[in-house]
Amino acid sequence: MSEFENRRKKVFDQMKDNSVALFFSGVSKIASEDEYLPFVVNKNFYYLTGIKQEHSALMLIKAIGERRAYLFIDPYSELKEKWTGKRLTQEQATYISGLNSVYTSDNLETMLSLALTNENNQYGDIDCVYLDLTSPEQKLKEGMFMNDLSVKIQLDYQKTVIDSYPILRDLRMVKSAAEVECLVKAIERTNNGIAFALNHLKVGMKEHELADYFELYGRLHERSTLAFSTIVASGKNATCLHYPSQNDTVKENDLILFDLGYNHEEYSADISRTFPVNGKFEGVQAKIYEAVLNCNKAVIQMIKPGLTIKDLQEFATEFLRKQCINSGLMDINDDIRNYYYHNVSHHLGLDTHDISLREKPLQNGNVITVEPGLYFAKYGVGVRIEDDVLVSEDGAVVLSKNIAKEMVDVERMMATRI
Repeated sequence: MSEFENRRKKVFDQMKDNSVALFFSGVSKIASEDEYLPFVVNKNFYYLTGIKQEHSALMLIKAIGERRAYLFIDPYSELKEKWTGKRLTQEQATYISGLNSVYTSDNLETMLSLALTNENNQYGDIDCVYLDLTSPEQKLKEGMFMNDLSVKIQLDYQKTVIDSYPILRDLRMVKSAAEVECLVKAIERTNNGIAFALNHLKVGMKEHELADYFELYGRLHERSTLAFSTIVASGKNATCLHYPSQNDTVKENDLILFDLGYNHEEYSADISRTFPVNGKFEGVQAKIYEAVLNCNKAVIQMIKPGLTIKDLQEFATEFLRKQCINSGLMDINDDIRNYYYHNVSHHLGLDTHDISLREKPLQNGNVITVEPGLYFAKYGVGVRIEDDVLVSEDGAVVLSKNIAKEMVDVERMMATRI
């Protein structure tokens, strides 16, 4: 059984009898009068099919003791291919998804109507329809959004609509070996991209130039796409978590913070590292970096099934508080939240902040980030060290272990740049 077939089976297992589930790839959104934004496939649809093409849909029917799955894709159009390139053939869609029942998208409405109409229905009486109700504004086609379809199913067919999101959320939280391999490849390429950018680091350049070099590396190597907009922040700018402008000049005595990642087969790497522009951690920079590094390693050491992300956050907050007091970075009566103001972890996968139930205890197969940070505007220093970690029965497996973070390794890396 293929990866996608196995995932669909798990969805079927959790569907009620006499039910239908619908998943859509989505369509591009309009950017301007004659331009569309780049298409990004709905991740739940991709998770179940491996198809990245817009105007596609998946219909699962569980009824009369049978399970049937149908894929719908755009019909062949010679004119459309002249304008926007090749589209999947039905044979190609079958090869990717493992689905033999592939139809053109203009058949979807008719087949859905046949499934939901009780009279002379080969599937018996369908009671309910699963839709991804967490995306009510997902555009399905011109003039129709997910919320419109939900209303239509309830009013026109008198069927109950159930949110499929909890099913997909719980499945996507536990990664298969194939998913972990995709993440590892994304992380490896991210590591290479960091090295490429650092090889071009020069005092006096703009922050956005380093971000451009990171993106360039991805374009040169299998046209890797970004998992999210690259953050490059030097000096005091690193105290802003999602620093947007990146127009400042890199100075010799600054630390520079990278928060970046590539995709591989839609799976996202999410890595943060902080580097000394002059090649050496000095004075207060070294104190802050060491505190964050110690916390990063302590949280990773702590990870095991049964703990929650909240447990990790509470541990990290107290750990950083003690580190800052012991190193003289803050007074005993000071509030650590003045210097550490984000969460230490989130789930990672098809989305950088992958869908999850944060209150659910960690389990074997979860992939999460570990990203403590300290941000001292008064010193002009922000440090974050973020790793991507697989939760296993034996603890944590650091998928990003090859990306330098020990002070001596970072300094050696800076000294040996091309």
